[in-house]
Amino acid sequence: MRKFLTMLLRSWAASPIKIILTMLTVAFGTAILMLSFSISDVLETEVSEALKSQGVTLYGANGTWDAEGKIEQERPSQWDGDAPGYLRSDMDGIAAVSIVSKLPFSQVTTEGVSYTLRDAVGAEPDYFTVFGLELLSGDPMSAADLSIGAKKMWISEETAQMLYGSAEQAIGKAITPPGFVTNKNLREGTQPVLTSYTVTGVYRIESEIARKAYGIGDIIVPYTAVIPSGMNSSMAKSMMAGMLVLRVEGSSVEEAQSMIRQIMENQYGDDTAVTVWEGSVSGTSSYMEELRNTVSLFTQSVQILGLVLLVVSSMGIFSIMVVESLSRRREIALERALGASRRSVLIEFFSWSLMLSAIGALLGTILAYFTAPAVLGTLAPLVGELSSELAATASLQMSAVVSAVLLVLVIGGGFGIIPALPVVREHIAETLREA
Repeated sequence: MRKFLTMLLRSWAASPIKIILTMLTVAFGTAILMLSFSISDVLETEVSEALKSQGVTLYGANGTWDAEGKIEQERPSQWDGDAPGYLRSDMDGIAAVSIVSKLPFSQVTTEGVSYTLRDAVGAEPDYFTVFGLELLSGDPMSAADLSIGAKKMWISEETAQMLYGSAEQAIGKAITPPGFVTNKNLREGTQPVLTSYTVTGVYRIESEIARKAYGIGDIIVPYTAVIPSGMNSSMAKSMMAGMLVLRVEGSSVEEAQSMIRQIMENQYGDDTAVTVWEGSVSGTSSYMEELRNTVSLFTQSVQILGLVLLVVSSMGIFSIMVVESLSRRREIALERALGASRRSVLIEFFSWSLMLSAIGALLGTILAYFTAPAVLGTLAPLVGELSSELAATASLQMSAVVSAVLLVLVIGGGFGIIPALPVVREHIAETLREA
């Protein structure tokens, strides 16, 4: 320790500004590296873990893909209303399954104002379980609602705030989808037939990423509610059972897809068309793959920047060690003449450079801790659709701190040894004679 203090005082006396700038540069490089690793950890958590935290979510349909990449269902469906029950009883790890259908409208009117929807679906009560939708106010969808095709509607918290200002104020309000034109009788001609739905509950979608990835509905109604009046109810329910959404725990996407195909083929015959995909009710989507590519490109770019800054800052340690090794040539030769090994001298230089790196890393950690929310919040818009998630969870990650400090010590220590290598290889007698 005394030798380290002596070396520090000597270096400080020789070039104090250089020592200060070196440690500040190392601190700056360390902080950037910690922040870049933190961004990587946060985005990885938001993208990958958020989508996988509740298992594998898949859609399955009795149909095939058309030329436009959309599902073309069999009409009439080869499946019936018992399809979800077969999966519940025969499939290992299944957490929830629901019949689901895309509603035939994208606009609604309430209190005289029309709004465009993102996703509207017809489903069963288990749909809420599949996606972990938390009911904030109102009553849950019941089996009775499904049985009678109740004209009830459940809307997301975001939709409730947009339409009515809050979840509580939305309950009991009437929402009207566009009507269709029909010939009521020859005298009256054609006229729109409008059906109003009563808002019965408001739910929260925990992850915006999951909403976009899986097409979680902003509006949910019992899938039986859209069956035209007068139509055979049993036949209609079976006809609409051609698409399911389910969540499976403890299986990969490939394993779950294989199990679903096998179960449905066993129940409905080998000739039944079974298509299973990871995406939304509209079909497969490139959203998740594009999202992962965005995260990968962004984090790699920021990490490379941090590594470059760290290497540049470590050049300051290299410069200090060059001066130190040249000024101590005679001292090193004397130490070796008295029995010191080359290894012990190199360890001395390595320890000295480690101490400088550690001081810089400590300063960098303090800098990163206090600037993380502001810096990560500023960088958030650069990741587009993930900006809200990054801004909300912007903080310094412990794993990022550990990784960055280890890199600083390894790189700084390595740069500290390099200048000492030529000195310890010199011939002892010749070095003493020259001195």
